[in-house]
Amino acid sequence: MTILLRRHIIYLTIFLCVCVFSVSCQKTVRQEQLTEKTYTEHFIHGSNIKLHYLDWGGSGEPLILIHGLGDSPFLFEELADTLKEHFSVIAYSKRAHCKSETSDSSYDNSTLVSDLKLLLDSLQIPKANLLGWSMGGNEITEFAIQYPERTNKLIYFEAGYDLSEEPFKVLLRTISKSAFADSSDLVSVDAYRKWYHGFWFPDVEWNSTLESNLQASIHINPDSSIRTIPNDEVSRATLQSAMSYHRNYDKVIAPALALYTNSFFLAAENDSATAVIYDNLEKEIINPWRQNNMNRIKNELKDVTIKVMSKGSHVSFIFESKDEIVNAINNFLLE
Repeated sequence: MTILLRRHIIYLTIFLCVCVFSVSCQKTVRQEQLTEKTYTEHFIHGSNIKLHYLDWGGSGEPLILIHGLGDSPFLFEELADTLKEHFSVIAYSKRAHCKSETSDSSYDNSTLVSDLKLLLDSLQIPKANLLGWSMGGNEITEFAIQYPERTNKLIYFEAGYDLSEEPFKVLLRTISKSAFADSSDLVSVDAYRKWYHGFWFPDVEWNSTLESNLQASIHINPDSSIRTIPNDEVSRATLQSAMSYHRNYDKVIAPALALYTNSFFLAAENDSATAVIYDNLEKEIINPWRQNNMNRIKNELKDVTIKVMSKGSHVSFIFESKDEIVNAINNFLLE
């Protein structure tokens, strides 16, 4: 081996070590940034409810974020931290979710809308932009109908689906066993994390935002087993209530942005059997349902922009298509 060749090998080795170290440092910095809290936590007390919310501060018009069934406002951490550059961002926990507590068992859409109004009234927000994820689309639709003077613009965050329609009932019957963790998934936090990651976010590397959302959505029992927040009974009651609400888009006067994904569910890379099931669901049920809802929104909402995000599922797109989401929201709200 010549001296020149040895020198090239040494230089190449040093270069590769520097690259690996650089990537490692970048990952460490990113992890530290994600684990640093960029919000404050608060509670609002109303009739029969203690409403929990996160406030990222920021400047500009108020933007209220509403999570979907079974999740928490912590799932918005990365997105909210970016959006606060132009907006005052707040996300709250639905009743019986996360740290929000209620002494009654009302989960109908009118009650959920009253919780949203309680938030705005308590924070003295006269008018706000509303973002609803999944079934959160029900709340923002009805709030805009009941309180048009307090609604600026609406964002249907993978929420442009009417859950009262038959395709959604078929979808639920098809995946009903998979959508709820079974007893073996509840024996420990680790077991539940494995199920939750695999079912909802198989295309996303586990991160601090997902961990925060998971921790906010469970209660650890003395024997280290866990129960979910909300529990299955509340989840089913909330879902049944959501499925009884038919959206009257033609009564909404606020401008709207509807964000969709191309896939409702995604299977893990090594799970070909589940991938086949999801592909068939998408072709036979979900895609026709999505197209019908897009057409309905386009025809019934008075001023709507529809965009399809390039990556991610009904839930994972908040990470996989984050840049597209931020650009779409900024363009829509700041125009």
